[in-house]
Amino acid sequence: MPMVSVIIPTYNRPRELREALTALTKQLYQDFEVIILNNNGDSLTSVITEFEDQLTITSVDLPENHHVRARNHGVSLAKGQYILLHDDDDLLLPSHIEEVVGDLEAGADLSYADAELFTYDWQQDHRIVKTTEPFAYPYDRKAMKEDSTYIPSGSLYRKSLHEELGLFDEEVFNYWDWDWILRVGQNHLILHPARATVLYAFNPTGNHQSAQQDASRRVYFDRLVEKHQLPTTDMKNFHIVQEERRSRLRETRRTFSGHLTESE
Repeated sequence: MPMVSVIIPTYNRPRELREALTALTKQLYQDFEVIILNNNGDSLTSVITEFEDQLTITSVDLPENHHVRARNHGVSLAKGQYILLHDDDDLLLPSHIEEVVGDLEAGADLSYADAELFTYDWQQDHRIVKTTEPFAYPYDRKAMKEDSTYIPSGSLYRKSLHEELGLFDEEVFNYWDWDWILRVGQNHLILHPARATVLYAFNPTGNHQSAQQDASRRVYFDRLVEKHQLPTTDMKNFHIVQEERRSRLRETRRTFSGHLTESE
């Protein structure tokens, strides 16, 4: 079976990263490496040491906090035929990698699953789930130009796409993922199966990056609009997209038990 390179940029979220790595140890498909890009944050030695006997991990300390550049650096280090993108505060259900690998083996160039959004409270050193809801919308290339429903965390694609399309665009910083799905979708096969196997941390009261709307984001958004000639001038965060599209949710397979780790 093909090897997968899991790329995780992180910045001072050791507790979340520990949960993400724990979830990776439980994957049914285990032919993967993990590349952790520490974006000028505190040392991760104590976290990585916990998993060095369970996972194949490469950890790199970077001199700046630039998540797009970090992902590009991860791609340059990747040994796998397939790349799996992974945010440090999200988790994958045990069947996730096995199933998205199956999608690519069947002919897809990129596959991304539906997500289970969860809100949470902290209890000591781990998160307790408060609420869940699906983020499940069919992939439609035309609709994707109006607002993005692509969650890159957990998505798997052929590394060879970078040879054709180049690396992630650092000039659209906050919208690198929207840019990527539009670039891939032009001439390659994207699958978006109705399986909610990604657990996406979604806390409206926190400082999640997708909740930020400011002048700097507008600069990157305008660059994206110009680059792809998008038919929109509305800069929507993740919360707005979910609120506006909730009535169009599709049926998806949901198997999340509500527990992030076995210790809960």
